Amino acid sequence: MIVTAIIIVFFIVLFFIIWFTTITIVIDYSHMQDDDHFNIKLSAWKFIRHTIEVPVVKIDKEEPHIIYKKKNKAGEHETNKITPHEIKNRFSDYKELMQHVFDLNAVIQKFLKTVKVKKLEWHSYVGLKDAAQTGVLTGVVWSIKGVIIGLLSKYMRLKTNPVISVQPSFQIPVSQTKIKCMFKIRIGNAILAGLKILKFWRGGKGSFKTKPLNAMSKDENNHSI
Repeated sequence: MIVTAIIIVFFIVLFFIIWFTTITIVIDYSHMQDDDHFNIKLSAWKFIRHTIEVPVVKIDKEEPHIIYKKKNKAGEHETNKITPHEIKNRFSDYKELMQHVFDLNAVIQKFLKTVKVKKLEWHSYVGLKDAAQTGVLTGVVWSIKGVIIGLLSKYMRLKTNPVISVQPSFQIPVSQTKIKCMFKIRIGNAILAGLKILKFWRGGKGSFKTKPLNAMSKDENNHSI
């Protein structure tokens, strides 16, 4: 009886520890002409750390393909392509998915209000061949950054002063940007949002199937665009 009580107390304490644990998410993205890097670092307490390397998407200059890189099981980078045929086949799924996201707007907004933005740095270096066009481009980039930061401050808890800059290049065409931001999320809030989304999906409003990319690649061999 005593052992059972100890086990119950242990799991209750463990539950509350997990519930109130805060996860720190650091997003680090850099674009230097044709060299892109995108990493997401997750950490909790001082000993739990994990890094996710996100595949960077590019457009093939020779063919209408989307190119992305990801690590295989051996830890090596592989180059993969998504053809217009695959995009067409998945368009209906994407459309339905977006509809479900809009339906979950209230749940997502409530969750985002619990997310704290602790750091936001965004530096860009842009330029075109024409000085006048470079000036216009610089203004557009400033406007885009202003809109995005405004949305972050509206839907999340912005706890820092954003550090942003846009440096124009009037001599040579250039496209460079570096973004580093830090978010803090309480696991309990994420669990609540996840349960609400799961309840929504099981209610029959999210029952659609998607097909893995490798399966689509096999289908492509039997079709032509």
